[in-house]
Amino acid sequence: MQFVLPLLYSAVFILIIYKIKFFALDSLSRNGFALLFAIKLLAALVVCFVYTYHYALSDYNTYFADSKVFAEQLFGSHPKTHMSVWNSEFEHVLFNNSKVIIVINALLLIFSFGNLYVHIVFFCFFSFAGLTALYHAFVFYFPGKSKQLIFSIFLVPTILFWSSAALKESLVIAVVGLIVYISMFGLKQKYSIKEMLVLLALILFLIFIKIFVAAALLPVLLANGIIAKTSVRYSAIKYVGVFALLIILLIGVKLIHPDYNVLQLLADRQAKAISEAKGGVFLVNDKNFICVEYNDKERVLEMKPDSTYRIRAGSNYLSWKLDNMKDTSFITNSSDTAVYRFYYSVVPAKTVLNVERLQPEVMMFLKHAPLAVFNVLFQPTIFGIKSWLHLAVAIENMWILVFILLAIFFVDREVIKNKSILFFCLVFSIVVFAIIGFTTPVVGSMIRYRTIGLLFLIPILLLLVDEDKLRKRLFRKN
Repeated sequence: MQFVLPLLYSAVFILIIYKIKFFALDSLSRNGFALLFAIKLLAALVVCFVYTYHYALSDYNTYFADSKVFAEQLFGSHPKTHMSVWNSEFEHVLFNNSKVIIVINALLLIFSFGNLYVHIVFFCFFSFAGLTALYHAFVFYFPGKSKQLIFSIFLVPTILFWSSAALKESLVIAVVGLIVYISMFGLKQKYSIKEMLVLLALILFLIFIKIFVAAALLPVLLANGIIAKTSVRYSAIKYVGVFALLIILLIGVKLIHPDYNVLQLLADRQAKAISEAKGGVFLVNDKNFICVEYNDKERVLEMKPDSTYRIRAGSNYLSWKLDNMKDTSFITNSSDTAVYRFYYSVVPAKTVLNVERLQPEVMMFLKHAPLAVFNVLFQPTIFGIKSWLHLAVAIENMWILVFILLAIFFVDREVIKNKSILFFCLVFSIVVFAIIGFTTPVVGSMIRYRTIGLLFLIPILLLLVDEDKLRKRLFRKN
C-alpha cells in the first residue's frame, strides 16, 4: 500500500492533465505535458533518495512529521507533543514561516493516510501547475521559442529537483506561476472581479510562505502595470522610478516607525542565519532564548521526565533575553538552574560563506548587492566543491555563465522588443538573488532558495540567444 496509493494519485493527476484544457497548447500537447509530469515524478524519487540518505535531518522530513503532530494536537490525541519547526514564539512572518506548509501537509493527511509519498506526488502537481502557468505566459509573448521555454522551465536540473520536493519551493513556484499567468506579467489591461479576488488570495498566500519573494514580485508587477496603462516607452525609467519610490518608502517607514525598518529585519535575519549556520540546539523559557553547540548537546543538556531541559553545571552556551534579542550573552561555567523547553535544532552547515555583517543602511545594502547576487548565482564555484551535489550545481553554474555570455554577444533583437517582459524577469530574479545573498550564508540553502529566481532568469537567457547568429559564427568558413 505504501507505493500503491502514490501510484494511484499519480494516475489521477495524469488523467487530470489529459482532461483539463489548461494542459494543452499548440506548442505542447497533452502527451507532452503528461511526459513532463512523469519526469517530475522520477525527479521526486531522486529528491527522496537524497534526503533519505544524505540530509535526513531537514525541512523535507520535519514538515511532514510536524503535520502529523499538528493533526494529533488538533484532535486532542497528543496535545503536548512537540513540533520542531512550528516556531510560534520567534519566527517572524517575514522569513521562513513554516506554519502554512505544516497545515497544508496536515490537510493532505486526509488523502494520504500518513503516506509521505502521497504528499510528494501532490507537491509535484502543485509545482507542475505553476510551471505550466508560467509556460503559458511566456509562450504567449514568445510563440516561436517553445523549445527553449520547455527546457528552461521544466527541465533545468536544479529547478526540476527542487520543484519536485515536498517543500515550500514547490508552493512558491505554484503561486508565482499562477500570479504571472493571470496577470500576464502584470501587463493585462482589464481584470474580472474573479481574477482580482484570485490574484489577491494568491499574493496573500505568497506573503505567508515567502514574503521576500512577494517583496520582489510586487514592484515588478506594479512597474508593468504602469507600462500597461501608459506605453512601453521609457520602460527602464518606469522601473527605476518604482524602485526609487520603494527605497524612499523604506527610509520613511524607518524614520516614522523604527520597529518596521525592513533593512533592520534583513540585517537581523542575516545575523540569525550566520549564527544558525554553525548549528546548535535552541531552547526557550519565559525569560531567555539559548543556544547550545550541536555536538555538545548530550554533555550540556539534561532532559527531565516532562521533556523539559536543564543546563548542566559548568556548561557554556549563548543566551538572549526575550525582550532584547539583539544582544548576545556568552555564558561560561554556567550555574543556571532554570527549566527550558526544546525549540528547534540545526545541524552545522558544511559550506558557509564568510560574509560581512550588514548594517541597516540603504547604501550598505546597495554596495553589497553585486556580491550577494554573484554568490547566489555562482556558488559553489569549481574551487569550492565538497560533494557530488556541489559538483552538479557547479557545472550548472558554469552553464548559466556561458548563456549569460551568449545572450550578450548573440542577442536576438526581436526578443528585446518585449522590454517589459525582459525587465520583469531580470529585475525580479536579481532582487530575489540579492535578498537571498544578503540573508543566507549557507551555500546549500542558497542553491535551494534561488530556484524561483532561476525560473525567470534562465528562460530569458535562452530566449535572448539568437541561434542563427550563433550557428553562423560557429560554422562560418575560415
